[in-house]
Parts: sequence; structure tokens; C-alpha cells
Amino acid sequence: MNASSFTFTIEVPREIVWRDAEFPQARNFEREDFFAFLWETYGNGGELFPENEGLVGIHEGTLLSEEAFEAGLETESWMVDSGEAPRERDWIQSQNSESVVIYFGTRSAAERTRSFVLGATDLVCGPVEEQKAEDWDAAWKASFQGISVPPNWEVLPPWRENPSSRESKIIRINPGAGFGTGTHETTQLCLQAVAFALRNTEGKKICVLDFGSGSGILSIAAAVLGAEVDGVEIDPLAIDNANENASLNQLLGTVRFTKTIEELGTPGKKYPVVIANILRPVLLEFAPLLTSKLEHPGKVVLSGLISTDLPDVISRYSGLLGGVRPEIFERGEWRALVFETAAKT
Repeated sequence: MNASSFTFTIEVPREIVWRDAEFPQARNFEREDFFAFLWETYGNGGELFPENEGLVGIHEGTLLSEEAFEAGLETESWMVDSGEAPRERDWIQSQNSESVVIYFGTRSAAERTRSFVLGATDLVCGPVEEQKAEDWDAAWKASFQGISVPPNWEVLPPWRENPSSRESKIIRINPGAGFGTGTHETTQLCLQAVAFALRNTEGKKICVLDFGSGSGILSIAAAVLGAEVDGVEIDPLAIDNANENASLNQLLGTVRFTKTIEELGTPGKKYPVVIANILRPVLLEFAPLLTSKLEHPGKVVLSGLISTDLPDVISRYSGLLGGVRPEIFERGEWRALVFETAAKT
């Protein structure tokens, strides 16, 4: 096996026109079909190149769920129907153009394929470059070492053993399908708001509902502060990630995750704290349900908002909570709200 591979980049739009001498009429490919054509024509061990020389890999790039959210690629399924899990998890494919890296076993195969592509299409190709053998898993782990979030949270991956401070409250998250690794400002805001909402609760038995729990990071944060937590998440891939993260934090018996509130099996249960870090349309749609699950006195923590979202969300929840006005947390362009209600008389 070669110690190196040889790569070049191609800027690939959604549709590709291919012209060559063997086919008098141009062929039109959609992006995925174009990749299949490359594999079939220039693949390792195929007709053109012997074993270990031809095309050995196509990398379309990577987007974390939070990056997709920030780029507006995670919102469409929620906007269409908030009661469905996101149907399209291939966020890269949703872009009009991709910068794709293709890998070959030898320089000559890479150069030859690049020449074919340039001759048959209008695609832009970068130069052939040698890619030294590398431990990609180690490189990824080196790139994500966790993050510190006020007041004293540290969100760490499982491969980072020691926190930066003895005073830190540790949340271990294995980055995966669920939204919430601590890198996005909405998650950071909500971590601050959760700490605020659960202040002065040590020694008390507090139950928390985390609606739209994603990776489980906020559920785990509440559990670290002493709460028992029910997380509700419509995406089964995110639930798998959340259970893995709960296990990393030795909290499987303290937090549980289901797809719906009904699956919790406790229809009359009320919660002193209700958390929802999701999008404005979903927060507005589920406001009656979330406020109906709140015990009084109680606190509602909402995040995933920008400043222009606040009037509608505050009006909606304040009206359902007896006119209570929220505490507002800010981080960059993002906002989080904490409503605190009094005991019912």
C-alpha cells in the first residue's frame, strides 16, 4: 500500500455536462450520478487503472449539525413540519456547489483523470497534490478539544481527560448526529440559562423537561446540577447520540430520552423547569404544550432565538404564564429567555 495518495479538487455543481469522443451527444449528470460515473470509469482496479492506482476515495466535505444550523441548512424540515425528524441529513448535498476532493493511488492516475475531466467538462479542477498518509482520527480529535462556557461549564470530548479548571462542571459529549456540542452560541446561552434556572436547588429533588434535547447536552447539564431529566427528541439518530453521551457522563439512570412526551408514560407529570432550545416557529407552535407541563412555581428556559424573534415569543409565553416577563440572556446575535412563575394561589 502506498504511503501517500494523490488528490485534486473539483468544484461540482448540482448538474454536470460531460462531453467526450465516445459519446457524440453530451451526457447530463446529477451530482451523485456523476460521482458514480467517476467510480465506474476511473475506479481502483477498473479497466483504466490497475489495483491500488485508480480512484480510491471521494470526499464531499463535512458539516457538523451546528454548522448546518448556522448556515440555514438544518431549518427546512422543521419549517415544513415540526412533528417530523429532519428528512435530509446530507447537508453538503443541499449546496449549489461542492468543493470535492478525489483521491488516487498514484500521481499518474490522478493526472490522467484530471486531464479527462478538464477535457470533457467545464468544471474547475485544482492541481494534483500529494497527500501524506495521516491518522485522520487523531487529526479530528486534535481539532476538537472542547469548550469552556460561563459560569463554570466545560464541554469535553471523551478523548480529553482533564478539565482546565478544578472548579469546572464537566459535560462529556461525543460529537454526533444530535445538535449540541457546546460550540454554537445558542447552546452556550442555554447552558448559562440552565445554570441560572437551577441555582439554589442543591439538595432538592428537581425534575426537568428538555424539549428538543438533541445531543442531550442540556439534559446532562441539568443532571450534573442534581436534576432528574426527561429529554424529548423527534430524531432517533439524535436520541442514540444522547444516550451515548448520557453513558459517558454516568447518567443513564438519571436522564432518559424519548421521541414524544406521550412516550414518557406520565401524562399528568409537571416539571419545575422546562427547557427548549429549538427554533422560533417550533417554540410558538408548542407553547401551549410546554407551558401546560410547567409546575408552579416554575421556570421556562427558551433558546435558539435572535433579537427579532423575541417580541412574538415573549408575547406568546408571557400570555400563557400570567403576564410574567423573562430574564434575557445574550451571546452574539443569539438570545435566551428564562420565565419564572410564582406559586398558584
